[in-house]
Amino acid sequence: MADVVEFGSDKPPWRPSRRLMIVAGLLLAGAGAIGAVMAALDDRGGPGPIAASEAAPPAGRATSEAAPPAGPPCVPVGWGQTPVVADPPAGLVVEQATGRPSGLVRCDRAAADGPWTVVVRRPDGTLGRHGAVVTFPVSAPKGGRAVEVGKVAGRAEQGTVSWPVARAYARIRGDLPESALTAIAARTTVVHNRPVVDPPAGYVVVASGPYRSPAVHEARYDTAEVGEQAALDNGLVYTGIAGGGGFEDQLYAVHARDGGRVAGRPAVVSPVYGGNATLAWEPAPGMVAYVGYSGATLDDAAAAALGRLAERSRVLNAAGWQAIDQQTADQPNEPG
Repeated sequence: MADVVEFGSDKPPWRPSRRLMIVAGLLLAGAGAIGAVMAALDDRGGPGPIAASEAAPPAGRATSEAAPPAGPPCVPVGWGQTPVVADPPAGLVVEQATGRPSGLVRCDRAAADGPWTVVVRRPDGTLGRHGAVVTFPVSAPKGGRAVEVGKVAGRAEQGTVSWPVARAYARIRGDLPESALTAIAARTTVVHNRPVVDPPAGYVVVASGPYRSPAVHEARYDTAEVGEQAALDNGLVYTGIAGGGGFEDQLYAVHARDGGRVAGRPAVVSPVYGGNATLAWEPAPGMVAYVGYSGATLDDAAAAALGRLAERSRVLNAAGWQAIDQQTADQPNEPG
């Protein structure tokens, strides 16, 4: 019996022609062949489809090449520093080591969005000596004595003055007299969310830049590889190059001791960027070089060992640093 159509066209039902069915069959066969080719390419490492289970590695499974974090790129050591240094130092290695160092780039991709610093010193000032660091913005002070900073009320503690400016707070920290700290603070303005200091007579601006170094380049050794196992115990020795604003600010916040001279420049021993301790000096304005260790408790023998390692160290430029095997770790480069 013929099908009965209750509604619709009065024409008989449409059925595909024999020719159309043959064409459809050929198309289906072609699709199958394409699928086989793609599968074969995938087996050979070609651009085959990725299963959902393989789109991201399960937790705990390592990948041969991790995707870089989203956000701004990792910039060179010294980025944002003024004055600009021609062919700036990019790494530091210990000469006469028995093994090759492993390089580590500590990358802080958000450093430029954080606080900025201005380093101010007396003409005879050096790293962490006879100077101060202005930082903006900082948290509001929680204590201290009331002091006048220009026409505003600030708060002072030992070696530190904080005051309101540009709808936030700034801080100056150093080993200068409090009268000098407040005088420098009163001559500080904020331009494009960064501090600018017009220093009073008798003081000079040495450098300015991000508080946190956007990149820190470290080379690492075993203490035995550098011949200082007796003084530093079984542990790690590392050398580094970093931006200096936050580093110097922290030198004024902690107990630092004289470190002699390295390459003719005064050095300081402190826990900044420690480990147990670092010995640091200034290879260029606004930058620091340091040798640190993690092992024995800091004593005179350990400090002397750091001095010997610093004297054996050699500063690398960008090309020299790139020649070292290295890896990158994303982290905030807080110097404290």
